[in-house]
Amino acid sequence: MSQDFYFTVASPLRAPELKVKGSRFIADLIPVTSKEEIENALDSIRKEFHDATHHCFAYRVGAEGLLIRAADDGEPSGTAGKPILLVLTSQKLTNVLLVVTRYFGGTKLGTGGLARAYAEAAQQAISMSHIIKVYQTSSVTVQVLYEDLPAMERLIHAFEGKIEESTYLESVTLKVAIRQSQIEQFRSAVIDTFHGRVDAPFLTV
Repeated sequence: MSQDFYFTVASPLRAPELKVKGSRFIADLIPVTSKEEIENALDSIRKEFHDATHHCFAYRVGAEGLLIRAADDGEPSGTAGKPILLVLTSQKLTNVLLVVTRYFGGTKLGTGGLARAYAEAAQQAISMSHIIKVYQTSSVTVQVLYEDLPAMERLIHAFEGKIEESTYLESVTLKVAIRQSQIEQFRSAVIDTFHGRVDAPFLTV
């Protein structure tokens, strides 16, 4: 089975300015989950550094990191966006946007120098960030008798699940987020623990 987690960053971070032969590079690493969030973040940075020479960026979005883009923003092709994207990929980060803003300092760096500078600025931002592991979950619904509720809550806790909704009628109906890789084990544990008093949890659409 493919893994049910991915790595991203907990919060936005701006790395200290990197200076290379007079040019200034400012890297912003931002958690994002949609193109709208990406555009809003880019607009904000472009307005803040409206007098900068370039705003080069790369992003990866989605649990598998399949939505990708790298932009050189006027730098020679492949010298900015691609090095930034390679840093994101090598660190296995997704749902992130990494923008490196450049103020030209008067001395050309050459294609190799540019690529190294953009990669270094990107790497610096990542090395300072708080990287987190995010588990992909699915929701299951389970009905439980009131007297079995404490034991069910303990079982959910043991599987590091999260109760999303609770409905209290003749019995208690719980909607629970469980890691995708552990749903079958959770089903089995419910059946074994409650000896048929609780039906096997079913997936919630």
